[in-house]
Amino acid sequence: MTRLKISSRPFRARASAALAAGLTLAATTPVIAQRDIAVLRIGSPQSGCAMTPTETVTIYVFNYGNSLPAGTSFNTSYTINAGAPTSELITLGNTLLSNSALAYSFVTQANLSVPGSYTFAARVSLAGDINPGNDASTGYVVINSSPSVGGTATAPPTGSSGTVSLGGYVGSITQWEQSEDGGQRWFVLDNQTTAQAFANLRNVTRFRARVRNGSCAEALSSVALATP
Repeated sequence: MTRLKISSRPFRARASAALAAGLTLAATTPVIAQRDIAVLRIGSPQSGCAMTPTETVTIYVFNYGNSLPAGTSFNTSYTINAGAPTSELITLGNTLLSNSALAYSFVTQANLSVPGSYTFAARVSLAGDINPGNDASTGYVVINSSPSVGGTATAPPTGSSGTVSLGGYVGSITQWEQSEDGGQRWFVLDNQTTAQAFANLRNVTRFRARVRNGSCAEALSSVALATP
């Protein structure tokens, strides 16, 4: 009887090829989406006059990483003068593309009704963010100025020479003005101090000051009469 000899080489070759392919697939590193968002800047509120308890806080979030699909959620917050954070959850309604920005206005508004200086900071927090070092923006200053108050100008009862003084004002004196025709025309006096001197008056002369506080509109003082 003749025995047939079957070679195992083709089978071994096929098995080796399959094994090699399997090893190649196992060694392939899966592509991981890189996430990196940052607070680019704080856009509002901005410094103003007589600000309110309901100032809108708006931040700009920038996506340095891969595009984030609609429905992605992340936390954001802001603080005022290093106080307790106001936190809210942002859920994207549309895809936030890579290298693009998103403006977000907080639902909870800021109370800036007391005149003074306010320092804001804002932060975002996204799960898997590879660069938390750019998550925050700090040192944004907003100044709420009180309305300008012109104050009261006071002149001596009589005399062709003397000094008009100003009191009770809020802000900075920008200039003094005088009129010798009953207030129809006013001439500017280059003086920003609280005292305005006059000398050798011939007619009854009116004096007043202009005052400005911060970004607020100017205010006029009362009118003082100097009678020679």
